[in-house]
Amino acid sequence: MNYSYSSGIAPTLLESFLQRRALENVEPNLGYLTDAQMIDQPVNSGSKHVKFFRYTELPAITTPLAEGVTPDPQSLTETAFSVMTKQYGGYMDYTDEIDLWHVDKKTVAMSDRLNRQAALSIDTVGRDAICAGLNVMFPGTISARGSIAGTDLINYTMVKKAVRNLKKKGAQPFADGFFHSKISHETYYDLSGDSHWIAVAQYQNDTRVQRYELGTIYKVKFFEVDNAKVFDTESYLYGTTADLAAYGSNYNRDERSMIIQETMTEDVARQLTGKLVYVQYSSTYKTLMCIERIYPSGTANKTKVVFRWQPEASTTNNWTQTNTCKIVPTGGGNSVPVHASIIYGQNAFGCVKLGGKGKPNIRIIVKPLGSSGTDDPLNISGACRSNAA
Repeated sequence: MNYSYSSGIAPTLLESFLQRRALENVEPNLGYLTDAQMIDQPVNSGSKHVKFFRYTELPAITTPLAEGVTPDPQSLTETAFSVMTKQYGGYMDYTDEIDLWHVDKKTVAMSDRLNRQAALSIDTVGRDAICAGLNVMFPGTISARGSIAGTDLINYTMVKKAVRNLKKKGAQPFADGFFHSKISHETYYDLSGDSHWIAVAQYQNDTRVQRYELGTIYKVKFFEVDNAKVFDTESYLYGTTADLAAYGSNYNRDERSMIIQETMTEDVARQLTGKLVYVQYSSTYKTLMCIERIYPSGTANKTKVVFRWQPEASTTNNWTQTNTCKIVPTGGGNSVPVHASIIYGQNAFGCVKLGGKGKPNIRIIVKPLGSSGTDDPLNISGACRSNAA
């Protein structure tokens, strides 16, 4: 963590006090990012985007080596996923009491709330990215979130199927021998009543219980998160824009992209990058997708949208302007909120360390009283000046 204080405003006592409280308030509350793989994005790298890679496992070798013959080399096959790094921030102002009383109750309250806000912000952004995948399971014979009713609950059978699917895809459990899962308070209430549930208190060896660990079901350890993902009904993609209409004759499978009839600002593009959406071409057919990147299309008043994954060709063949295809917001199910539970193995998701400064990359800025620097409280603007005599 990095802390920046302007000269004369934060004595050593205040600096060390706020730093200690920040560590106490932020790091323990990053519920979704505890198992994330971390990569660096050096400062001044020239790009707002970084790439994660998924590597294909090598098959078994069943042909013996021939005497004196070196076999052909193998190739590493990889799939690249692009993510945009974004900055988030907020601030609170204060009066001259901080100079008079140093560590007063008001300063402590401001610091605590800003730190908890930072933890919630980081965790929410990470959570939404993690929950934006297409490897989705629904209860029973349900095939879409919109069909889920209040009586459709996660259960032992669904957990077993999830583990089976992870193993079939080559996912590896963690060092503790389990896959991990993040669940909401409501989901915990439902799962803990299952006859196969083994609570932490029932473990034969409870010396290695992790923070927020609740219990296990069939090779999965469950962890409770306060900031669990809940899909509620959404009316707009952003602002008051309810949908984005497709432009052109077909979807580009080579680029995982489609052109839309919209000109977007940089700010809107940043809002939509990483967002989970539906691509819909009729009132019945819609496909859950995740927006990876947004570019100018090269055509006036049009924008290119690149998706992180893509479904089979039979689905994307219908994504055309002729079929009135459009991107629409996702929502809950059958007039009820849907609580998303994630079950995953090692290296299922990642987090970017900006400038290699560690997790979470937080900077606290304190401006002097009466300073013109308060016009730029988050240090997000600047100027380059040249003087000639």
